[in-house]
Amino acid sequence: MLSLEEAQTRILAQVETLGSESVPLSAAAGRYLLVPPAAQADLPGFDNSAMDGYAVRSEDLKSARSDSPVTLQIIGKIAAGQSPEQLILSAGACCRVFTGSMLPNGADAVLMQEDTRPGKLETVECFDSTRPLEHIRLKGEDVRKGALLLSPGERLSAGKLSLGASAGIVTLKCGRQP
Repeated sequence: MLSLEEAQTRILAQVETLGSESVPLSAAAGRYLLVPPAAQADLPGFDNSAMDGYAVRSEDLKSARSDSPVTLQIIGKIAAGQSPEQLILSAGACCRVFTGSMLPNGADAVLMQEDTRPGKLETVECFDSTRPLEHIRLKGEDVRKGALLLSPGERLSAGKLSLGASAGIVTLKCGRQP
């Protein structure tokens, strides 16, 4: 008598596959992936803020404390989706940023808005120090260009297709449907 596993193995060895086809990402929901796609872009695509606050030079805030704030000059504001448009942070300057905002040149950290208070004449009082790269999501931190994104045999869900779309995937090699 055959074991269940041996019977399944013998049966599956006799089944012919239907081959593969390239499927547009928009039509691939519920399909099964045959060839894992490579990311066409880094995710995120640029260094950006991990929270709402101020893009700063960490060096400027070394002495910032709750009882002795450091005041910085606000030189601009960058909303998520906007380009910094040649903003460059010099000593004593900062830029208002939001979660997902690109960072201006010269910024090496983000100070959370909870650690600040508006000052006079486009300034902000900073009540905490920062370390380089604090509250920054680096370009390619989640996915590097060229990395394989999914595994063969995976059923393509909305989440997996969203990952593919954000990494620049346009078509997927899927198993043919009967």
